[in-house]
Order: sequence, then structure tokens, then C-alpha cells
Amino acid sequence: MRISKALFASAICVVLAACDGGFEFGGFGRKAPEKIQLPDGTIVAGAEGWCIDEATSRTGSDTVVVVLGSCAAIAGNDRLPRPQVPGLVTVSVEAEAGDLPDGETLQKFFVSEAGRAALARDGDAESVDILDTRLQDGLLYLHAADSSAAPGASNEVWRALFGLEGRFVAVSFYTRLEDEIAAEDGLATLEAQVAELKAANQG
Repeated sequence: MRISKALFASAICVVLAACDGGFEFGGFGRKAPEKIQLPDGTIVAGAEGWCIDEATSRTGSDTVVVVLGSCAAIAGNDRLPRPQVPGLVTVSVEAEAGDLPDGETLQKFFVSEAGRAALARDGDAESVDILDTRLQDGLLYLHAADSSAAPGASNEVWRALFGLEGRFVAVSFYTRLEDEIAAEDGLATLEAQVAELKAANQG
């Protein structure tokens, strides 16, 4: 299956960078754009309360990783909106267009040993437990626990995996260790971000 390990490895690297800032990006008064256009023309737009953190996003490689956090926290401005559920979202996009697997194929892959190894921060399939998977409108939603999660981050992560304009996209939602997030809230966060991505790239 043509799914690059870099799609997840790059996202993990930027999550580590964001965690160093305490998952709240420090509030240094940076710009907090609601959307950006990638070199290939894909538009990444944040759902309500989510803005792009340009300092930790990576857009100059084969796998682009865009980091989204609280608009208020990134800009250091309490008058700007915050998401209803605290955490951090990454949108990873493989630059190479091509044939993409369907949702059922993705589901079979990610519950396999090779798929769980691809999801694990340490690359070890034994580190990942698949808690739930759901197929919806051609997308795979996945809720997993990774015992090798980044320091300060919860071991639970929610992901949406799908094709967008011929490119493989992974939207991931991470939370802090001290935050208790209900499974349905994690899923709702992903659904809102996926809907925003699709709307921004219509036409």
C-alpha cells in the first residue's frame, strides 16, 4: 500500500515541537491565519476556533504537516476564538498525487501489524492499540492509544484518513495528558476539520 511512514513521522516531529511549547504555543502574539495554501494548491483551513501555527508547521518537504491550535493561544489574544475541545490538530498531506486506497482497504491495513507500526511514535506495532475504527463517506476514522506518545501528550489520538484531490491526507487530533477527552468529542473535532478541508478545496 502506498502510504508513507513519513506521513505520520513528520506529524509526530511537529507535535513534539508543539509540546515543548506546552500545547498552547506560548501565546507570543504570532500571526494566527485561519487558512493557508500549500505549494501544490491545496488549501488547509481550520475549523471554528482553530488557526494555523506557522512556526511549527512544515511545508517544504514531500510530506507537508500543518499544525493547528487555538486561535487565541497562537495570537496571544483572548478576544480570538478557541476550540470547544482543547488540543492540537495536524493535517498531513503527501505531495505526490496518485491512486489512493479506499476506506475498507485503509481499515484493514491500519489494524494490521504493519499499520499499527506506521501509527506508533516509536515504530513498534506493540505500542499501539486500535480502540475504534469507523468508515464514513469514504473516510476512515480511527481512535488509537499509543504507549510511546510524546512526553506531556495523552496516549490517545484520533485520526481521519482520506484522499483529497488525489493526495493522501491524515488529520490527527492530540490532547494533553491531563485533559480527559470523551471519544465522541475527539471524533467531532476530526469531523469538523475534515468538513472544513473539503469545503475549502471544492471546485
